Amino acid sequence: MGDAKDSDRFRSFAIAFLKEAKEDIVTAEEILENKRYSRAVYFCQQCVEKSVKALLEMEKIFVVEHDLSTFFVKFIYNNKEYNSLNKELNIIRESLDYFKEEWSKTRYPKEKAGEVITPSESYEEVDATSAIEKSKEVLSIIKRILDEKFKLKINMEPPGKNIDMKMVEEEKNKNEGVDNK
Repeated sequence: MGDAKDSDRFRSFAIAFLKEAKEDIVTAEEILENKRYSRAVYFCQQCVEKSVKALLEMEKIFVVEHDLSTFFVKFIYNNKEYNSLNKELNIIRESLDYFKEEWSKTRYPKEKAGEVITPSESYEEVDATSAIEKSKEVLSIIKRILDEKFKLKINMEPPGKNIDMKMVEEEKNKNEGVDNK
């Protein structure tokens, strides 16, 4: 009985992480329009982090850290159950490396060539647009994995809308043989 409760909790966290990942990418796109490039990159990093955490949650792994590379490689990338997704896993792994430490570099001043510079001075439009492309790709891949491997159907369109939780519950019940009527 406790096992089912734990599974439901991990599933709920996975849905919540994916929901927030989608909100982060929508926020990044809105911020890009206002030319706030460092903040757009930050929200893209958050999107990737939360997307990967959603996948880890479905494997019953809860991670607090921001750098997920080690956890991803250990529990997903090297997991034989994911062998057929090698191309997709490489994309996720490369994106994790790309965004490594962006959660702090996009928010805190640093010293460069003897001068203190802010993140707002360090990032350009190309950085933000590239980050958005990468984070959208990771979100899409992980959504597809959650759908195919765990039957976690999540309606993520149109952009900016909340995930239809009723549909998710109906799908979950359908997969468990529960009548929704």
